[in-house]
Amino acid sequence: MHIIWHRTELRTHDQPALHHAAKMAAESGETLLPIVIIDPKIFGRQDLTPRRQAWFLENTRALRESYRKLGSDLIVREGEPFQVLDELCEDANKKDKATHLHFVRNYTPYAKERDGKVRETMEKRGLRVLDYAGQYTHEPGEVLNENGNPYSVFAAFRRKWVTLEKPELFESPAKLPSLPKTAIGEIRKVECDIKLPDFGEEAALQRLDWFLGEPEKVYDRTRSRPDLEDATSKLSYRFNIGTLSPRLAQHRATTYKWKFELTWWDFFASVMNAMPESAHEESNKTWRGFPWREGTGEEIERWTNGQTGYPLIDAGMRELQATGFMHNRVRMACADFFSRHMMIDWRQGEEIFRGLLLCGDRAQNVGNWQWVAGCGLNARAYFRVSNPLTLSKTADPEALYIKRWIPELRDVKNDDIFALSSSTRNGGYAAPMLDTKQTRIRFIEASKTHLAKSKNELEA
Repeated sequence: MHIIWHRTELRTHDQPALHHAAKMAAESGETLLPIVIIDPKIFGRQDLTPRRQAWFLENTRALRESYRKLGSDLIVREGEPFQVLDELCEDANKKDKATHLHFVRNYTPYAKERDGKVRETMEKRGLRVLDYAGQYTHEPGEVLNENGNPYSVFAAFRRKWVTLEKPELFESPAKLPSLPKTAIGEIRKVECDIKLPDFGEEAALQRLDWFLGEPEKVYDRTRSRPDLEDATSKLSYRFNIGTLSPRLAQHRATTYKWKFELTWWDFFASVMNAMPESAHEESNKTWRGFPWREGTGEEIERWTNGQTGYPLIDAGMRELQATGFMHNRVRMACADFFSRHMMIDWRQGEEIFRGLLLCGDRAQNVGNWQWVAGCGLNARAYFRVSNPLTLSKTADPEALYIKRWIPELRDVKNDDIFALSSSTRNGGYAAPMLDTKQTRIRFIEASKTHLAKSKNELEA
């Protein structure tokens, strides 16, 4: 029997573990046993909020339906993966001996530890453990410079990335053998605080088809406009949960700009794989020890709940609270406000984002936060501190996005919103919590002082 362990690829299309297991099983006349394991060490984390738990579970439910359409089914268990798989093999050996375990590789520090423990347990049982590339177009460790080292600059990474041959894609199987007689397990329900997007790979593939029509053609001109609701693909939370293959998206993309943006998925994964400490520490070592503020509970609460008094920032945080998604340009603005104007430790903001975003991928979230804060590899210069009012006018020129998410401002003139005049408070909208002219100077001066000190220490 071949066990197929799904983790962050809840799909049957371009699923290398399923493809190879099905092929080997068909050749030898063996059976298949697909499984999803609800890992308490992941589900118990603070950032695995009810919305993210529900998103995973509902997409697992959709995966079960995909398998049923193919003539099989999906087993779901809860517990530590090495124990669950060990017990599964023990039970299976009474009927069909388990011979192989197949899964797609994950690269987070915890995933490596977990998979190592599973491999050791399975190999002691005599199983052959096979892992496959499939989460990225080019896996972490594949895109290397002439010295055989990972890239720290995205532009150089991208230049090398495009020269590599794209991996083979795999279609969903046409049919699968029925599942061996076993308890499939219940998929529990989690109360969710938001309305979730449509679940499963069918919905994800439909969204990809839609985006590859007209939206991708104008993506380079519309991607920075949060007021245009259908200007971005909104596929990030489908890549993260694996209901859509990022490799398939790269294969089918036709425009340079969208291909370029998709490459960040591989780049940030490569950085975290090469520097696992970057999950908690600044990737740019000269920024370690920077005097980030801890921030008061009131400050963080106002930012989190969209009550800073700066319309674009508040609209973004309210969108995030309500939907589990935020337009990328607004994400950058909100992170800039938090890390540069409020000067609060980027780690706190990153954790808040990760809990609220359905696409809370650790490598992508950390990479973007460090880029905005200035402490990551190839990050923004410390003196580029965004003015949230100027950005509001360029990103949302008719204030459509702002008024969509901030009802207090719907009757306020656009010019008053962009100037943050006193009339913005007539409907109960919050007063500005800080003076961005002063906070900009504070961040730049703190950065100059710290970087000069850090440079001297490194040269000593």
